[in-house]
Amino acid sequence: MTTLFDDDRYRKTTLGNGVRVVTESLPHVHSISMGIWIRAGSRFEDAGRNGISHFIEHMLFKGTERRSAYSIAREVDSVGGVLNAFTSKEMTSIYCKVTDENLDLAADLLTDIFLNASFPEEEIEREKQVVCQEILQLEDCPEDLIHETLGMRFWLDDPLGWPIMGTIPTVVGLERDSVTAFKREAYSPAATFVAAAGRLEHDRFVELIDRHMCGLPPAAPIQAPVPPTSGRSTYIMNRDLEQVHVCIGVPGPTAVEERRHATYLLNTILGGGMSSRLFQEIREKRGLAYSVYSFLSSFSDAGIMGIYAACEPSRLKELLTVLRSEVDSLAGSLTEEDVRTAKNQLKGHVMLSLESSDARMNRLAKGEFYFGRYVPIDEVIQGFESVTVDELKAEASVLFDSSAFTVVALGPVSEDTDLSAFQS
Repeated sequence: MTTLFDDDRYRKTTLGNGVRVVTESLPHVHSISMGIWIRAGSRFEDAGRNGISHFIEHMLFKGTERRSAYSIAREVDSVGGVLNAFTSKEMTSIYCKVTDENLDLAADLLTDIFLNASFPEEEIEREKQVVCQEILQLEDCPEDLIHETLGMRFWLDDPLGWPIMGTIPTVVGLERDSVTAFKREAYSPAATFVAAAGRLEHDRFVELIDRHMCGLPPAAPIQAPVPPTSGRSTYIMNRDLEQVHVCIGVPGPTAVEERRHATYLLNTILGGGMSSRLFQEIREKRGLAYSVYSFLSSFSDAGIMGIYAACEPSRLKELLTVLRSEVDSLAGSLTEEDVRTAKNQLKGHVMLSLESSDARMNRLAKGEFYFGRYVPIDEVIQGFESVTVDELKAEASVLFDSSAFTVVALGPVSEDTDLSAFQS
């Protein structure tokens, strides 16, 4: 076992089998948030098993050798705790938040779920129906659906663009043997770490986790994905809706590139809040849309910056024209005041995120996942502070290259709908 010290609150230990344990001690709170994080997600799947990582996440809660699905839910509820999980493109997490006096229960429960899920056949068939309903629910939400579609069109045929939940045919086609085999392959010690923040003592927490997870046998982690490519395109989906929903994407920075700081600032200025350029021009001045914003999604080796808006069909051309005008004018109109306001806004978000143990646990986990270390708050803030106006202007010019736009429209639109504002 090896232990590294970041400072008096942050510590990291690697267990004998390769599982990492990272903690932050918060003596002033009475809660502990802990999660088991696995480098497993939809981009590590093959086409025939798309959605299997998300399906496994669901099945972890359906019973172990020692606990039924009801017992799992009951144990957490009985102490007022929170138990949940999520799957993304690159990671899966199962996590729990409890009072500090219930740490042993939380550790036993999470590790039991992680190590000993039993995958009963009848539960697999039942959960297929649940996940199919989840997919249908997404398809009934235009805003969610267009974001999903933008990813598929933007990343072309790469697994990074595949839906996290999979499709109804791939989910229905999953079999127990392939599900359990994928879990054995993906949930290896080298691909797994435990993150915890709250009222805890690191050495005792490590002993607790080691006691439960030392038996996890070493295995080769899933092969690293090939960096994806993106392409310029337009895509129209005709649906009987009251509005036309539009999503536009351009290549953005990875989660570890230095230029990510500049892009976060640009995203904030362009569409990151009520004072942003898009919100003020499109909603406040023109009444073109109720919902309009920009977003940045960064992964280990790729990224996408995007814009979302929805408007009535008769004003689609106006919306696209204004969106394009705001994008094109951004680099040339940035001021010192814009940059200072954006920096203060981002610093405020970062500082406010430190006020709960679960948010801090997530920060620890993201730092370990992408950087292999704890990333101090001062380092994050300095990254934003170091960006100059000239650097932002240069980044905006590169980012919004007119040859790189992918545009998706969803709603009462036909195949010949004019989306040329972003393809000129």
